[in-house]
Amino acid sequence: MVNSRYHLPAGGTSLLNKHITTLDGFRGLAILLVTGYHYFHFFNAGWVGVDLFFVLSGFLITGKLIESVTDKHYFRTFYLKRILRIVPLYFTVLLLFFWLLPLAWPSYVSASMHELLQQQVYYWSFTANFYDAVHGWPVNISLIHCWSLCCEMQFYLLWPFVVYFFYSKGRQINFVFVILLATGILFRIYAASFFSLSSVYRYVLLPCRLDAFCAGALLYLLVQHGWLQRYKKSLLVLALTILMVILVLTTVSGMPWHFSVDGVSTYGYTLNAAGWACLLGFILTTQSGIGQAIFSSSLLTWFGKYSYGIYVFHLPVYIFTARLNIFNSGMTDKSWPLAAAAFAATCVCSLASYHLLEKYFLSLKPATVYAKD
Repeated sequence: MVNSRYHLPAGGTSLLNKHITTLDGFRGLAILLVTGYHYFHFFNAGWVGVDLFFVLSGFLITGKLIESVTDKHYFRTFYLKRILRIVPLYFTVLLLFFWLLPLAWPSYVSASMHELLQQQVYYWSFTANFYDAVHGWPVNISLIHCWSLCCEMQFYLLWPFVVYFFYSKGRQINFVFVILLATGILFRIYAASFFSLSSVYRYVLLPCRLDAFCAGALLYLLVQHGWLQRYKKSLLVLALTILMVILVLTTVSGMPWHFSVDGVSTYGYTLNAAGWACLLGFILTTQSGIGQAIFSSSLLTWFGKYSYGIYVFHLPVYIFTARLNIFNSGMTDKSWPLAAAAFAATCVCSLASYHLLEKYFLSLKPATVYAKD
């Protein structure tokens, strides 16, 4: 496998046979943001890491689908790969949480836990985000973060058809991505007028988050056509402009940059997605500099490598650690001792799951027939 550590070639790239180290760095940043959001009160903007995950998915999945669109087993290969990557660890955690934990520790099953057990079919079927969109957040938040995995899996189900029916037929898929991006914004604004939904729907439903996936997809098209270098400075200027707009909104206007705030849930998600996509595009064009050094650093890339396991484990491990009350003091909600203990335990669980479980299933992935440029 070719290791493209620093940048993408000016004339495009094949994402199927390259390992782009800086993407691991972005994954590492995303998981640290999300973990910080759930572990600390002061880290209120860490939820934007989810938007970064969605942009990365849009970028990579679109690229891999476009580059394999001529494979006669296009659909089967893609779905099998995604299932082998996502399902084994996710289902293992659900098995531990819903079945084994109640058997081993019956006193752990509180009233809120019992309610969650009654709703477990939504988690097994990757539709927990639908339930949240209608009923709001569950009282027991141990698996509250699974909504984004549901969103990802629904994206994986949809996107191969979008690429196949538009890109492979020679249609202008860039316009399709722009239309879907705009559709996501409109759905966020108007869906509640037609459906009986909780305000949470704007955050958790795939149609409401299409702008982030499409931002990543549009970025891939720039890479494919060799236009990334041409727009390098524009990407940086746009990323900085978006950052300044967010800072003005949060400081001058006093609007908290939180997903539940009306203005943020209307246009803020799109600003996040566009900002992340522009920053990612700019970093991918650079061969050196502070940005490249940060996102190719061993620390961020390490967290990026194990980001999936960390994401799945971080919240249930945090809550389980709090319930254990190991130190009997100092382990108050979102305190440093609790966060440190939970994060260490999460990293251990992630390492173990990757080397004892995930690697085996990843080795079963079928080979892909690369599309020729």
